[in-house]
Amino acid sequence: MPSGVRAILSAYFPDRSPTWAEVLTGALIGVSVGVDALSSATVSWPAGVAGFLIFTVALGPGANSSLGGQIGQWFRNISVTGRVAVIVLFMLITGVVLRFDAVPDALIADAASGGLLATLLYVIVYIAWAGEVSGWKADRDSGD
Repeated sequence: MPSGVRAILSAYFPDRSPTWAEVLTGALIGVSVGVDALSSATVSWPAGVAGFLIFTVALGPGANSSLGGQIGQWFRNISVTGRVAVIVLFMLITGVVLRFDAVPDALIADAASGGLLATLLYVIVYIAWAGEVSGWKADRDSGD
């Protein structure tokens, strides 16, 4: 990867190699999105693209903004119980929205698939940027 691109991407990735748990998560996301894309007869492309764009901004520039930094710091500062409470609250709100059909289920599923696709792309680029996965290193000297 050219050094200019590496320098730009360094703002978006942690200063460590990806872990095998992150690689496994990326693989599971790939399977999930692949099955979703292949099995659904009708895909709402606008919803999928919207989910992709929202997650892309959230993972990249949004996470590096001052607001993203404050939210990240707050989330790291709360206890494990607090993090679990935030996640459960998000799940409850999502369940209520799905239950009362405020938004059609298919649109939410397609937007979520777009978001997962953005996350998969982030993991792939992160692995390429790092050049290694905690304990495994790519052969950087080969001409491949």
